Amino acid sequence: MAAHLPIGKSTAAAAGILLLLPLGLHDPFLLDVLTTGFLLAAFAGSWDIVGGVAGQVSLCHALFFGIASYACAAMTTLLEWPAFLAAPAAVLLAGLGGFGVGALAAPLRGPFVAVLTLAIGEAAHELVLGNVFLAGAGGYAWGGEGGIPVRLPWWAESPRAAYYAALVFLAAATAVLLLVRRSRQGLVLRAVAGSEMTARASGIDVAKHKRRAFGIAALLAGTAGAAYAFHVGRATAADFSLELSFQAATFAAVGGRGTVVGPVAAAFCFHVLFQGLDVPPGTRILFYALALMLILRFFPGGVAGELLRLRERREAGR
Repeated sequence: MAAHLPIGKSTAAAAGILLLLPLGLHDPFLLDVLTTGFLLAAFAGSWDIVGGVAGQVSLCHALFFGIASYACAAMTTLLEWPAFLAAPAAVLLAGLGGFGVGALAAPLRGPFVAVLTLAIGEAAHELVLGNVFLAGAGGYAWGGEGGIPVRLPWWAESPRAAYYAALVFLAAATAVLLLVRRSRQGLVLRAVAGSEMTARASGIDVAKHKRRAFGIAALLAGTAGAAYAFHVGRATAADFSLELSFQAATFAAVGGRGTVVGPVAAAFCFHVLFQGLDVPPGTRILFYALALMLILRFFPGGVAGELLRLRERREAGR
């Protein structure tokens, strides 16, 4: 029987607080921090499918996030597509990118997957950062460091509406991630993560399921990227950055790889803490590295894994 996290009452309490919080919070900046935290938490959860459940350490996960955000920007601003058409098309493009990366990574194992995805992600980031895709006679330039603007939907006009839309999105995304983890496909991916050799001996097509893991994770990351683009109103090269991919991997390790809920909670809490306190990016990276080293050394199962271990000990002692 699969272990379940002890989150019943605490999750209900947290949900109640998050639902009521905007009613007493009148600071648009804090509402924006929380809204962005919901979206990035969903992104971190999507990494956990490929990096935690399937055990493939991907360092180009921001690529799929960025593909979707740039596609939303191009489709709404240049092609003048409405959001309800641009978003699904952008997510589909991100998913195709995921299956493509998965096809390249499927024959590889262990650190070679990390090296390959690191190279792909950094190449994409430098390509987007160093090129202006469209320049006009009026002096404007789209692409490069400035990115591309996104035509915002109606709910982006209201901080509270954006907050609740992002909260619903996070709840739905987490539910989908948990369904994937607990499905037959998730069981196969955990078998691949445990031992590829044993999985092959059991008749599992390891390469096929690796491709699926990358594709599923990319679709979910693309959904977060599209939502993020419509929230902030601009797609930039930072959406492809190695820092964003590294954040997702770090949050998964801290929260508990393969648990989904752990990485989602860790990503949200850390984003709200750092963004709310206006911690500089350089300091954040140092903290991520330090937190990753400490977690891997003392709590390899992450926070969620430690909670499960404590609960098992308590139940065994009854």
